[in-house]
Amino acid sequence: MAWQLADAGTSIAANYEEAKGSYSRREFAAKNAIVLKEAREARLWLRVILACHLAPDAEARPLYDEANELVGIFITSVRRLRAPQTFSKVIVSLLVVFLVLTFLF
Repeated sequence: MAWQLADAGTSIAANYEEAKGSYSRREFAAKNAIVLKEAREARLWLRVILACHLAPDAEARPLYDEANELVGIFITSVRRLRAPQTFSKVIVSLLVVFLVLTFLF
C-alpha cells in the first residue's frame, strides 16, 4: 500500500510538471485531469491508512487533509478549463461588430 501511495503521490507532481509544458488549453486540461485522478488515488490510500490505523493519526491526517485540498484545487481547475470560453468569444464578437459598424458609418 505504501508503494501505491508513493506512486500516486509522485505521479501528481510529474504529471503537473508535464501539464505546465502543454501546447494548448485542451492538452493542459487533459493533463490536469490526469493529475486530478492521481490526487484522488493518493487520497484514497491515505483514507485506507487512516481507517485501518496503519499509521499514527497525527502523521497521516495532515497528509490526508493536504490531499483533499489538492483534489479540490484540481477539480476546480479541470472544471474551469473544460468550460466553454464564452466570455472571450462574446468580447471578440462585439469587437468585430463594433469595427464593422465603424467602417460602415
